[in-house]
Amino acid sequence: MWGLMTFYRYVDYLLKERKNLEEKLKTMSKAEMIRFGRQLIATYQQSLKGFDEWFTNYGIMEKMEPELVRDIVLNLMNIGFELLRYDRDVTMMWLEREQKELKRKKEEEERKRQTSII
Repeated sequence: MWGLMTFYRYVDYLLKERKNLEEKLKTMSKAEMIRFGRQLIATYQQSLKGFDEWFTNYGIMEKMEPELVRDIVLNLMNIGFELLRYDRDVTMMWLEREQKELKRKKEEEERKRQTSII
């Protein structure tokens, strides 16, 4: 999907333009936000794939100092745990919302049924 240099040019762009992108996000349409969100996810997946390739490449791991490996793992934990926490929170919020909607529809159907019986 990405050439290595193309990928890191895009990463540099994202990092440099973060504040501008946050401002732009305020005026994006829903479709634009979805497209941008998918681009971000693809970028994160590519980054994680790179770390996975390092960790599964014996030659690279053999050359890496334990302190660097520890630093990488610690950063992956910090970043990953934030993502997992957010994933859990937003998923729970969405599920609660869906359950309330389902409950409301069932109650509405029950009222209609009761009204039609009378």
